[in-house]
Amino acid sequence: MPSHAVVVGYVSVQPFERYRAMPKSRIESFSDCVIAFAITLLILDIHLEDARTNIDNAGMIQALLALAPRFSIYVISFLICTVAWVSHHELIHDVDCVDSRLLWLNNLYLMWIAFLPFPTGLLGHYPDQPVAVALYGAVCAVTCLSSSALRWYASFGGRLMKKEIAETKLRRDLRVSLYSFLLYLAGMAAGFFVPRLGLFLYAGIPASYAISELVRRKGNGRVR
Repeated sequence: MPSHAVVVGYVSVQPFERYRAMPKSRIESFSDCVIAFAITLLILDIHLEDARTNIDNAGMIQALLALAPRFSIYVISFLICTVAWVSHHELIHDVDCVDSRLLWLNNLYLMWIAFLPFPTGLLGHYPDQPVAVALYGAVCAVTCLSSSALRWYASFGGRLMKKEIAETKLRRDLRVSLYSFLLYLAGMAAGFFVPRLGLFLYAGIPASYAISELVRRKGNGRVR
């Protein structure tokens, strides 16, 4: 019997942290499936409506051009989901093991990812409607906040990260996550008064994240 085990009657009770530690393979697989399903749902709202069977070339071109706002929102949401997946993948890669609290926080995060197709479809139909623009930003902001809570618990609350990862890196990654949350809040506020400005900010957030990550990795001289 390990020296650190506690004996209660005839039952050996391991310490709580060791007992609750779990492998991370299932959280990776489940998260990948949910994010992939959410990305797939994004495209379902893009389709021709009431197109005539005998439509001519000019009419078809006009009908396709009318889908441009929906396609633009689809691209923005696809990029947001891609950044979310990359960030989540890197987080779980750095996690040594998971516990029940991390599982619940991860499912909360995935819930908001899975909800994103709804405001995406709404915004695709009403790209100039302030409430639709603000709702989209609110969902993105809450998703980022859930991601920050997940990252904070894994890094500092539960101490589940690999021991060789420096605390400075953990704090930097948490700050980046919180910055995204604040930027989406700013986009939500701006979009409520100037919808096109909000859309521009939403498109710029994942683009700026991708560029900053590429620059950082190039500076570190490595690509994960």
